[in-house]
Amino acid sequence: MSDAIRNLDDVAAQRILEAIARSHARADNETVRWSPGLAHTLAQEFQLERRTLLVSEGELARQALLVLAEDPETRKRIEAMAVGTAGSAQKFDFGTMGITAAVLIVLQTHVRFEHNSDGTWSLKLEKKPTSDTLLKGLVQKLITFAK
Repeated sequence: MSDAIRNLDDVAAQRILEAIARSHARADNETVRWSPGLAHTLAQEFQLERRTLLVSEGELARQALLVLAEDPETRKRIEAMAVGTAGSAQKFDFGTMGITAAVLIVLQTHVRFEHNSDGTWSLKLEKKPTSDTLLKGLVQKLITFAK
């Protein structure tokens, strides 16, 4: 499955990620918003340094899909959507949900974000992924992407 995800083109990866993120989004719309403080807290929690390498939206989406694919049910959904996009040129409007928002929704399946009264963030790992490397890679790409 990981090769199928890695071989998705940018548009397909982003489209699949947004579809899955929408299904995971909380009904009360309490999605965490990106901020420099959140970036700092994520970097500390995952022991990462901010890199200056460029990360594309497609690369970030593929990494998020790899994390999501660790769940067998979600993996099936990704596979079905990936097959449906193969060989079809599709136009997709990303204006409805940004890639950063979609990735934060993915992270919320593993991490609980708490905004403290002093304006700082706290993180609590709620659902340990089978691969810390994939999750850490996702956070690294997100931090690099959402400067």
